[in-house]
Amino acid sequence: MKNRRMFLGFWPNEEQIDQLCAIQSAYVQMGREVPPENLHITLLFLGSVSNQVVDTLRHSLSDLRMQPFSVQLDRFGYFDKTKTFWIGPTHVPRQMSDLFKHVRLQAQRCDVRHLTKKYTPHATLLRQCERLSTEPIKRAIEWPIDEFHLIESRMEPEGAHYFTVDTFALMKHS
Repeated sequence: MKNRRMFLGFWPNEEQIDQLCAIQSAYVQMGREVPPENLHITLLFLGSVSNQVVDTLRHSLSDLRMQPFSVQLDRFGYFDKTKTFWIGPTHVPRQMSDLFKHVRLQAQRCDVRHLTKKYTPHATLLRQCERLSTEPIKRAIEWPIDEFHLIESRMEPEGAHYFTVDTFALMKHS
């Protein structure tokens, strides 16, 4: 049985895609742009998992009830190891941290391993980036979040493609 490379994440809406692409175009000389259809914020990287784990995790997340929230992408960052230039929040909303902790716990219960990385929510703008921009962000991107997605990453000859496997709505408590 073949494993699948999976993660949980948030897709941007059209306005957010336009804002992210505008920022990318200002820094395109620094590295390779992430295609608009691949822009996202990762909630939890699951890695290579079996179909059984995918099914179990889908079931365990289906009854989640959390308040929708919003995140402000207001700072640039850079991961030296992967040469990745990104935009993320200065302050992670409590609801986002709570959601991360909840899905990580559910993933651990579903036998997903290696989930010890510190959570740094961000949207990757450029890969193979050779230098870091220290300029302040001119205008923060407001990103309302009312759902998250289970996403499969497949490597194709032209690069990575992401496919939504399932969507989980955040619901107000009744």
